[in-house]
Amino acid sequence: MVVRAAEGTPSGASFISATFGIEEEFLLMDPRSAQPVPTGPAVRAALRLDTNPDWVSTELLDCQVETATPVCHTLAEAAEALLDFRRDLAHSAVSTGAAAAGIGVIFDADLRPASVTDTPRYRGIAERAPALVADQYVTGMHIHVEVPDPEVRLQVLNRLRPWLPLLTAVAANSPFWRHADSGFASWRTILYRRWQIQGCPPYFADLHDYRVRVRQLYASGVAPDPGHLSWVARLSDQFPTIEIRASDSQLTAADSVLLAGLARALVATEEAAAVAGRPSANHFPEHLDVALWQAARFGLSDKLVHLDSATLWPAFDVLELLLRHIDDALEQHGDRGWVHEQCARLRLEGNGAQRQRAALASGGLAAWLDLVGRSITAG
Repeated sequence: MVVRAAEGTPSGASFISATFGIEEEFLLMDPRSAQPVPTGPAVRAALRLDTNPDWVSTELLDCQVETATPVCHTLAEAAEALLDFRRDLAHSAVSTGAAAAGIGVIFDADLRPASVTDTPRYRGIAERAPALVADQYVTGMHIHVEVPDPEVRLQVLNRLRPWLPLLTAVAANSPFWRHADSGFASWRTILYRRWQIQGCPPYFADLHDYRVRVRQLYASGVAPDPGHLSWVARLSDQFPTIEIRASDSQLTAADSVLLAGLARALVATEEAAAVAGRPSANHFPEHLDVALWQAARFGLSDKLVHLDSATLWPAFDVLELLLRHIDDALEQHGDRGWVHEQCARLRLEGNGAQRQRAALASGGLAAWLDLVGRSITAG
């Protein structure tokens, strides 16, 4: 994977070249059956011998591993960090008898409850929602994009809402569940809808409104900490960033970096619009909810909800609208050529869900395992 660094700025609009970071979660599975294996502690221990410890963290289940890139200024930096970690992860997983997979949900799992990582927080989550945690074999990718001013950051969150279903569709990479086709491109998105606070974030009048309403959610006790704010985009409670959580884990590092490039340019575009005082649309929550469901159902293989008209449009027509919307920011970041090349690749090869389905159809489980195994370290 070759990603060019920034190559100058165009005339016209001026955008803040925001820093960003990527969090990726991975599933650990049996390399023959594709069932989850609880080797996360052993894999994390092996990783820390060869990898920056700050890059590796636990997740809810013992069959999961999470990584975070350093703060990145270019897509090339992100690509290098992701590939380095993925190669170490693949090696460490093999050393424990497992295989690492960049997929949104596990391919197959029996009906026994999942093995939960032994920390107070994760044990508490399992106690509050036992039947949900029992089959929470889901992994996602989160993109943090810096917006320094807190009030502007909130306004950008509002302005992102109509584009979140499209990002979900581009990132759809979880079509299978319990060794069968779920009928959805992103079954992870549907599984997540069961939790307390989900879907697209609501519209907030300003930062004060956001803080008051979030404090009330915490005070209820139903969502006791910021980690339970599981909207597909939210304000980070740790960093001066917007955290976009719409993505399934991705097959390849290039897939992840493409989504980061789209997200950064979108945030930069909306930040400039917010600073300029341009009005933002406040779409009805039920329309956003339907659009998110439609994106999870079909990904890029059919039609998506075009929110301005509340009608269905071909998915790649909606993607083209986004590319036009963020074109100046892509150009200023030096990402335009590479991002357009990768979107053209999606038209030819499909997103992760489409590639997974094609592999299974062509050669059964063996071909699917080969695709997932090759993709984890693909450049």
